[in-house]
Amino acid sequence: MNEQIWTTFKTVAELGTITRAARRLNLSTSAVSQQITQIEQHYGCKLFLRTGHGVTLTESGEVLYRYIVSLLNTVAESKRQLDQINQGTSPSVSIGASFTVAEYLLPKILPHYGQQTPIRVSLTMANSQAIMDQVVHGEIAVGLIEATLSHPDVIIRPFWTDRLVIFVHEGHRFKDRSVVDLEDFLSEPILLREPGSGTRMVLESSLSAIGLGLESLNVRMILGTTQAIKAMVAAGVGISAMSPLVLSHEERSRFHLVTVQGLDLYRHFSVVHPPETSSAVAHFVDTILRWPWHVSLDRRLTP
Repeated sequence: MNEQIWTTFKTVAELGTITRAARRLNLSTSAVSQQITQIEQHYGCKLFLRTGHGVTLTESGEVLYRYIVSLLNTVAESKRQLDQINQGTSPSVSIGASFTVAEYLLPKILPHYGQQTPIRVSLTMANSQAIMDQVVHGEIAVGLIEATLSHPDVIIRPFWTDRLVIFVHEGHRFKDRSVVDLEDFLSEPILLREPGSGTRMVLESSLSAIGLGLESLNVRMILGTTQAIKAMVAAGVGISAMSPLVLSHEERSRFHLVTVQGLDLYRHFSVVHPPETSSAVAHFVDTILRWPWHVSLDRRLTP
């Protein structure tokens, strides 16, 4: 077995057809088929089920896929580290972060981190589910998410507990209240983040815990960023559940924050990484876990 065959197997598994994999790899379909046959003969079992629509992994194929992804990630990381040594450059770490974490938490730690180590950082921003998927597939080395997710191929370690609150505009009927009942909350037009957002997952999970679903909400709009939601809330379009962390000192006069009686909106921010990591990633993870978040984050915004 060699790296090319592992790559072919991984590409076929992810694209679901030999034809598409062949185009991606710039190989003929017969060459791809031969490599798949070779790896199946090597292991003595079927790794793919052939259907009229393409191929899917068998149970054995699923097991092998996880090992091959890990193997190829290790090979790629070894090449990067050796290139950096040979070129005399600083080691790098690719980080993915959900929008709230990237915009409101990382700016507190990255300047300090950059002073303590010569490691170069590349940052990808996406919702929590997308960041988790990128870590699982080896597209980024470490992720920071704001949702309760799990996967057998990665390690998930909470580093901060956050609590969502309800944002309303300064002239809203809730402006003189700190707590509202569930019925009042459900009657209000609400602005939601897109599917896969950690903020949305927390709200959905909290509703589920009391026997309700998202269909119980009076959803006015679904928006892809916190900034867009804040602008709509300030304009009186609706209310929204968000972290107090997204509220700057300059914005405090534009919003009023309330909690909903009986609705538990707590969540964990977590760092996600594969079991085996480079020393640069391990150092970054350790920095996140040891950082005094209780001191650096302003919790006075919670109503």
